[in-house]
Amino acid sequence: MSLLSSSPYTRSLIGPGRNAWVKHNGLVWTVGVPTGRARNADICTQTKIALASIDARLAQAGTDRTKILETTVFLTNMKEFKGFDKVFSAWLPVGIGASRATVGVAALANNDKVEIKVTVAA
Repeated sequence: MSLLSSSPYTRSLIGPGRNAWVKHNGLVWTVGVPTGRARNADICTQTKIALASIDARLAQAGTDRTKILETTVFLTNMKEFKGFDKVFSAWLPVGIGASRATVGVAALANNDKVEIKVTVAA
């Protein structure tokens, strides 16, 4: 990973066309996925892995989940929403809520079951 800082943006480059996170104007954007770590795992395990990835990326960007503003969740099976929601709700600190949308999708990269995109205050 390399940091690219070209005012007013800071990016954590992880590959061609990919950033672990982007920081601009007091906000940080990142995505958590379970890719490559739990291909056949259940929704709860995949969600825990994706959220741990978000925690690590937010720490690299100098912020954390207590400053979460917005979340977009992509699920390949909306019947698994309750399992996802249980893990996600436990991950959020007490008293912290997020504007959240959950979208059912036909497929995600690498056969993942969940992908979580967040916007967080820096």
